[in-house]
Amino acid sequence: MLARQRFACADSMLGAGFGGSVVGTLARSLFSEGLRWLWIGEDPTRRRRILGDLIEERNRICLTFEQTDVSSDSLTRWLMPIPNVADLAGHSHTWANVEALPTETELLHDFLTHQRGTGGDDRVRALLDMEGLQGAVKILEYAGHGNYLGLMSSLTLDGAIAHDLRADHEALFMQVAAAGVVITLAGSATAVPELWPAEMDKDTFIDKAVALAERVCDTAAKIHGLRRVRKTAAQVSKKPRDNRAPRGLLRPMAAVIPQDELLPDVNTVEHVAAAAEAYWEVAGSLVVNPWKDGRTSLNITLMYAGGWSLLETVMVNYTQPGAAPTAVSAARMLLEEAARATWRYSVAPDKAEARFVQYFDEYRAMRRNAINTLTGSGISTKAAEQIFALPPNVQLTKPLNQMAKGRQPLPTITSMLRDLGKPYPEPGWLELAYTLLSQMTHSTPVAYLHTMRAGDPWTNDLSPEMLALALDVACLSSARLIGLGAWLLSDLNAEADNYRKQLAKAAANVHNAARSVHFLD
Repeated sequence: MLARQRFACADSMLGAGFGGSVVGTLARSLFSEGLRWLWIGEDPTRRRRILGDLIEERNRICLTFEQTDVSSDSLTRWLMPIPNVADLAGHSHTWANVEALPTETELLHDFLTHQRGTGGDDRVRALLDMEGLQGAVKILEYAGHGNYLGLMSSLTLDGAIAHDLRADHEALFMQVAAAGVVITLAGSATAVPELWPAEMDKDTFIDKAVALAERVCDTAAKIHGLRRVRKTAAQVSKKPRDNRAPRGLLRPMAAVIPQDELLPDVNTVEHVAAAAEAYWEVAGSLVVNPWKDGRTSLNITLMYAGGWSLLETVMVNYTQPGAAPTAVSAARMLLEEAARATWRYSVAPDKAEARFVQYFDEYRAMRRNAINTLTGSGISTKAAEQIFALPPNVQLTKPLNQMAKGRQPLPTITSMLRDLGKPYPEPGWLELAYTLLSQMTHSTPVAYLHTMRAGDPWTNDLSPEMLALALDVACLSSARLIGLGAWLLSDLNAEADNYRKQLAKAAANVHNAARSVHFLD
């Protein structure tokens, strides 16, 4: 059901005029989900390993609480936001030692090196069997992280910068999304056949779904130029190592929750939403036109317009039935880019140039890596470079393929989030928030629990904790991006400086309201 809703959300974003890159992160989550259910569908006994993923993610959340030194008053609600059905709290320990599912990297390697279909149906498998799949996954990843290279997918001849999607990327995203949701359908139907509704013939329904997805894939391939089905043997790297640390003992903060420690679902986000709507009004009180003097800085404009685009995605979707996970993904993207922008600009003027070179070279290297992956998978160099080509109305001062010698990679997102959180009473809370929001982005079992409400488990409405955190993070992060961008684009004038301060104040009001719901910081 969650995959079905994600596809509907991605489809609804097409032509919306904002949040184009969010389609990439939705497609990426559907791709991951499809790979998981493709693998489970080959052997339905593997379904139990979803419980292994659940305990693994809970363990990781507990560890992050400890490492960031954030108070754990809300930990139980974050681990188990619904009543204890089917022993999902885990206190019986019947599945505490169940192995987790393979990582996405392992599943992709398995997909590329084995020729098996879901439940024997090779048509289902062929939906993802496209030329250059490994490179395409990297493109989805860039868009999903809201970074500079990902936001370039919004650059078109006639669209609003950071809001729309170029046609080839839109086609690629929707192809992967369509394939992912149908593979999830087929895999889950094979793994849990007893849940299929008796009034509908399963084979007929899945055949129709596959046929429709094939039409999407064939049409998309004509737009983005990557061949629909692999015709050459892809260069597949060696099987990746599982770098996850051994689970060992469960964290003492209780990744397994005793029945008497479960907390009731009594929170409400009404006051948080009211503060967020007030912030939205403040954000609209000043709009800067980057092109008013005939020139603009691409990176500052992407930061400013990207902040607006993602914020609008949050504010439009958080009230829509079933669309709230889209708001969570957009909030996470805002948080990442706010951390990177803060790192980029929080340095003395004499060190600024070196930091900017480091920043842009990171994305030049990512672009080159994706192109090399595409060409290594059988894609021509011309086609691979075309995927990253910029429209003629975008001129860069330095070529995209030119990097400094001895390039220094960017700091980790974890370290940048720690710096971003320094002004708060519990500085590590943003690092923890990123981990919690990532549950939704990556469709983990913990995320499933946060989309099920008592009495109506199929609506995909968010738990109060997850929704409050998404609104909080979206406002705090967009205030940094939009406020700083407006100030820089206005040549540091007093009006823009005051606007930046008013945004920060309104975002702080949202945070103060949200703290009583998510209990972080």
